Amino acid sequence: MTRFIPYALAATALALAGCQTPPQTGGPSQPPRLVTTMHPYYAGNGTVQNVYPAPTSAAAGSTGPSMQRLEVKMDNGVVQYVDTSSGEFTKGARVSLTEDHIIRRM
Repeated sequence: MTRFIPYALAATALALAGCQTPPQTGGPSQPPRLVTTMHPYYAGNGTVQNVYPAPTSAAAGSTGPSMQRLEVKMDNGVVQYVDTSSGEFTKGARVSLTEDHIIRRM
């Protein structure tokens, strides 16, 4: 029985050694990349359902104009989100989204 103990200890040590993660070499890790999600844009008329502060990125900083994200329910039932620096749009406002990506109050 004593002959199997050294082999059991050696087998256990080898099994545990396989579970270790290798040390990481190299420089500091790369910063995360920002990904912009593009949503489909449809021109037409609609109603502003909600007004939110638009998300900002660390790269943009906070020195620029404050942006608003408008939730616009189009007349055909599609909901779109449009970012604007204008503060003239409020909940319930009728708007027109043009083909050249301009939002106008109706």
